[in-house]
Amino acid sequence: MARKISEIYDRLNVAKSTFQELHDFVVDADNSYSVQDNWETLLSNITSGSKVAAWRLFMWIFSAGSWIVETLLDKHKVEITEILAAKQPHHLRWYAEESKKFQFGHALVWSNNQYSYARVDEDARIVKYAAASEKNGKVILKVAKETSGVKSALSVLEKATFTEFWRQWKDAGVKLEIVSQPADLLKINVQIVRDRLVLASNNSLLTDSSVFPIQDAIKKYASSLEFDGVIMLSKLVDAIQAVEGVIDVKLNSAYHKPNGGSYTLVPMSVESVSGYFVIASDSSYTYTDNVTVEIQD
Repeated sequence: MARKISEIYDRLNVAKSTFQELHDFVVDADNSYSVQDNWETLLSNITSGSKVAAWRLFMWIFSAGSWIVETLLDKHKVEITEILAAKQPHHLRWYAEESKKFQFGHALVWSNNQYSYARVDEDARIVKYAAASEKNGKVILKVAKETSGVKSALSVLEKATFTEFWRQWKDAGVKLEIVSQPADLLKINVQIVRDRLVLASNNSLLTDSSVFPIQDAIKKYASSLEFDGVIMLSKLVDAIQAVEGVIDVKLNSAYHKPNGGSYTLVPMSVESVSGYFVIASDSSYTYTDNVTVEIQD
């Protein structure tokens, strides 16, 4: 990092004071012992032609020149770092990030020994979520777009053009499998003890009948997971337990089904095939109230 001009100037004067042959160059001509100079002294003497000798000005000019050189070297370092980062071997994260550069309906152009787009069209960049992993000698690339704020699979045509994009974009010899399909389903059976002083019989807030905090928390947990993340059942229970009006939670069972597959029991956690989950509509919820008297909603 470039030093300040004042710092360079002070360091030069410290070095100067170690040379006996330079002791004749003093700050104050009337004081033969004023050998050591510094930035603050120079600033206070700058308007005095008698005290600001030529050697002090030359040292300031040299300090300013050194600062310019150091600043340019800093900028050069940043540029080199960016170039090296761009030339790194293509790791899994690179495949995920590059997927988001795909522009549906745009042709690739060969320029400067690489493919690129003639212009950037953000509206054509339909891949909003991507994750890459490596299994059995292949790069598995899971992608999804966003429709009305919800993750969704690429259409048949979109996936076909995206696949062609990667055929030209990827490194030669890399085996790539692209996955883009509807969300995996997670079917749960949950038992919940609720506080009827907070929640109505339909699970809305007594203070706001338009808010259903339990359902909202379950949906939010599923949608907020990192793309291609792992659902941990304990975290789902924590999300429900944190809801206002929920006293206790017991997850009796959970089943996972990828698109076109069948349900299998989830013991503790599960990784999605598509990269994302939704809670199955046929999930079951059993509610127990913590009151012994009937409350009329």
